[in-house]
Amino acid sequence: MFRTYTDYVNKTALTLPDKFIDVRTGESIEVLPKVLEQIEYHSNNSTLIHLVLTALNSYLHPKSISSGNSLLLEEIREIKRMMQMGYLPKGNGQIGNGLTQLNETSNLDLNEVEDVLEAFGG
Repeated sequence: MFRTYTDYVNKTALTLPDKFIDVRTGESIEVLPKVLEQIEYHSNNSTLIHLVLTALNSYLHPKSISSGNSLLLEEIREIKRMMQMGYLPKGNGQIGNGLTQLNETSNLDLNEVEDVLEAFGG
């Protein structure tokens, strides 16, 4: 069943089916109630075009968090190494650096990450 949402002020109309095809994966996905709620909210507030353009902007320019994940994994690996060795680093307390550690991070098993997080109560 299709439903049309209209922003009369900005002359924007959006007709939604119950399901849509994810253009990246080709999967058929049900339109979530949260999505319908947001579309209805923006239709009623004459901001439907802004919602659509914001969604397209996020789709076309996704924020990359991969570098943040690499840094986090590197630090978790260093914490695990310190726990296994049973001591804290001397000096200024900085976690080591260098390409060697970064390469070791790429071999980090997610189960090891979970073990470290559980050890710290998370």
